[in-house]
Amino acid sequence: MTLALSSMWPRHGNSLPFDHDAASGFRIGLMSNDSTLYTVGDVARRFAVTVRTLRHWEALGLLSPAQRSWSNYRLYSAEDCARVQRIVIYRATGMKLIDIKSLLDSGDTAVEHLKRQRERLVAHRRETDAMIEALDILLEDAMNDKALTVEEIGKIMGEADFAAHQSEAEERYGDTADWRESRERTASWQSADWRQNAERFHDIERRMIDAIRDGAAPDSERAAGLVEEHREALSEFFPVTPAKHYLISRAYITDERFRSHYDAQQEGFAQWLADAIAHVARASGVDTDNPVWE
Repeated sequence: MTLALSSMWPRHGNSLPFDHDAASGFRIGLMSNDSTLYTVGDVARRFAVTVRTLRHWEALGLLSPAQRSWSNYRLYSAEDCARVQRIVIYRATGMKLIDIKSLLDSGDTAVEHLKRQRERLVAHRRETDAMIEALDILLEDAMNDKALTVEEIGKIMGEADFAAHQSEAEERYGDTADWRESRERTASWQSADWRQNAERFHDIERRMIDAIRDGAAPDSERAAGLVEEHREALSEFFPVTPAKHYLISRAYITDERFRSHYDAQQEGFAQWLADAIAHVARASGVDTDNPVWE
């Protein structure tokens, strides 16, 4: 991650107003007395982005270089360059442009921005490390053609408590037909199958978070479509009817482990998902006051 990001940062001695210290890493110190203006091409080259990208950010309101050359070309001040630098860092951590704009317009100090940037990068590094560990498991499995342990499945799924959850579920549901079917369906799964299943859920959850941030209500058509995708994903393990889906979803708000999983990604996510599933269940004829597992 450090090497990848390093190419985005200007070095001391270049024409942009930032310095670099080989021992301590890159510093974002803006020279307060720098009044030089830079062309859009200069800025694009120094931050390894395209001119088109800079213009796109300007159109979105992320950038607003006020200066113009005599021929009406955009000119970037040292302050504008500092803002470009922050956008590049936030984008490198996967942050959406609309969220970056809100953050940069919040009025936070440079120190607060730097702390937040570091937090984002550390979180991104943890995610990357987890992905590498999962890939190592996939590689070993592919080379050795061995059965996966519950702990290894948990790492692939990105769930540290997967083994404990499985043990608890088996104790509660081990004598049911759905549990037996789930075990039969997954008995032959390899690493790639578990990884594909995990990515399917992650994709659905990401799009649910997008819907929440866009203001979609739990009883909206958009939410209903995502709920159906979620139910179909669960049905890879055993047939999940709208009634079963509703009963499963109650744990999302009553079990702190589930609630934490969802709310850590987006505040209010667990409640939104539970409400959306309840709406679809009622629309499907489920008596949510007296639900039955069927």
